[in-house]
Amino acid sequence: MSNTKKTSNRKRQQVKPQTDIGGWARHHLKCASDAFLTLVRQPISSALTWLVIAIALMLPALFYIMLQAAASQTSHWQEGGQITLYLADATSESAGTTLANELALRPEVLKTEFISKEQAWQSFRPVISENTELQLESNPLPASVVVIPTLQDQADLEALILTLQDLPEINDIQIDLAWIARLNSLLDIARSTVHLLGIILSVAVLLIVGNTIRLSVESRKSEIEITKLLGATDAFVRRPFLYLGAWYGLFGGIAACVLLTLISVNFQSVLEPFLAGYGLSAPAIWLNAGELGTLLFASILVSLAGARIALWRHLRDTDPK
Repeated sequence: MSNTKKTSNRKRQQVKPQTDIGGWARHHLKCASDAFLTLVRQPISSALTWLVIAIALMLPALFYIMLQAAASQTSHWQEGGQITLYLADATSESAGTTLANELALRPEVLKTEFISKEQAWQSFRPVISENTELQLESNPLPASVVVIPTLQDQADLEALILTLQDLPEINDIQIDLAWIARLNSLLDIARSTVHLLGIILSVAVLLIVGNTIRLSVESRKSEIEITKLLGATDAFVRRPFLYLGAWYGLFGGIAACVLLTLISVNFQSVLEPFLAGYGLSAPAIWLNAGELGTLLFASILVSLAGARIALWRHLRDTDPK
């Protein structure tokens, strides 16, 4: 009889407590709904926090939009880059045409165009007659071959020029690589500025949400101490505040997306007729769906990080003495 009792006691000791998945899920749902109701009960303070988060997120996003618009407008300038090969005076028109056809067969060359001395003179003579009183008796312009490269990177253009300058028919090569390098440098500086601004303002969002969560922890300090005395774990205590931070990030990100869309639409309606007067097309100055989703996700992630840091610092003060 005693052996039977010992065996049953051992079996009871070996049984591990089972995790209540349903209760865990219900607690998560309750924490999320309670955190949402907390924000709803304080609409003014909640809206102010969302607005501050939205402005902090909106500023780097606006700089990013302007950078993307500038890059889209300058990309076709670089893609339109061409190399002009001025031929020696002794090069005949047939030799120039043959050279243009041979260069067009190269994989690094998209297309070529041969411009004879007479064609260059016909296109340039009206400019001389309208702007100067200089009278030229003979054509001083050389024949040329215009080369449109396949690749437009500065390194590719420089490599192509090195291969072309050794050709015997070529007297001079004209291409302005300096302005392309300066333009790319300016765009790189702008990208670095946007990244730095995004980091700084993300830290600002982190501090805003962290301070808000700290105030919420202080207001519920007695409740947290009682909950811990009853045996609640730190994860159980943290959960409502983490959901509160997530809600702040979600609605702050939504507010940022709405403000960005309104600003972009209004500015686009003003920019299009202005640029149309100069024969230019206005670039798209708004974020696409993927970029808006990334902004929303970043807002939630940064807000959660701020809430987690605040809880790590201030929940220790609520430990029961």
